[in-house]
Amino acid sequence: MKLAVLTLASFVSLQAFSQTRFVTIDSTAMAVNVVGMDARQEGQPVLVFESGYGTPMGHWDRMVQGAAALAPLVIYDRPGIGASEPDDQAPTIKHVSDRLVRLLNHLHIKPPYVLVGHSLGGLYVRGFAVYYPQLLAGLVIIDPADFTETNQNQRDYYTALGWDDEKIDRTIAELAAGLANRNKDAPRAIREEGRVLGELRESEFKELKGSPLPNIPVHIITGGRFDAPPALKTPENEAIFRSKTRHRIARWIDVVQSVDKGMFLYSGDAGHFVHHDDPELVLSSLKMVLQDYQVIQRESKK
Repeated sequence: MKLAVLTLASFVSLQAFSQTRFVTIDSTAMAVNVVGMDARQEGQPVLVFESGYGTPMGHWDRMVQGAAALAPLVIYDRPGIGASEPDDQAPTIKHVSDRLVRLLNHLHIKPPYVLVGHSLGGLYVRGFAVYYPQLLAGLVIIDPADFTETNQNQRDYYTALGWDDEKIDRTIAELAAGLANRNKDAPRAIREEGRVLGELRESEFKELKGSPLPNIPVHIITGGRFDAPPALKTPENEAIFRSKTRHRIARWIDVVQSVDKGMFLYSGDAGHFVHHDDPELVLSSLKMVLQDYQVIQRESKK
């Protein structure tokens, strides 16, 4: 399989070839960009991008032109994020999924969709597959909020480093307190996303348990670069990061092995924002997902 190779010089801002528009959904004006729908072919999947925790859609700019060369695409800001107006709804998996469907219906963009989610957006697109699997042609999940993690998994990261129970308990408690206070002065929408993520972690993501992925192409992509502020770049913190990465990769490989055309991709050059640090890898993933979906469609007609 040949993969398109695109140099970074070929990437330009989304604003260079599209215009942000505002669509009112549930009385809330949401910012959205739609590219390439005029040239969409019958049955062609549309790429739909779901951004990370509190992250506006501009974070996709470095790869969006390359993505638009592969398929029509939609990028938007969730309420209260970026240019979208806030609403009074908790950003649960179900609510975010329902609202995205209403947005796409309002825009007259029919399925199938390839959902592309980063970080918290990766969790959201996995959740979309729980409620709307019939609308999907594929999933590309980029360094997600780890929806496979259990409370025991959190302990395993440190046990593998030889830590005793007391140190593990203290560290987990400190992390929980730090997350609870994170972005306490941020806008309400960002605080609410953090609260919803915290509740999902506490429940060990039970909303996703018992809902297997549809048998569509599913890719999980992660980066292996240890990114941290200078004050936190200690050998111990890097050891923790490496341990977490190893454990999570093992679980994510189990996820992609649950479908016929699953794939795990890793970039040692990328940090958490893989689509910014290594956009060519994400574009290669998108191309393979689109190709594999076409293979599945052809085989289903035989």
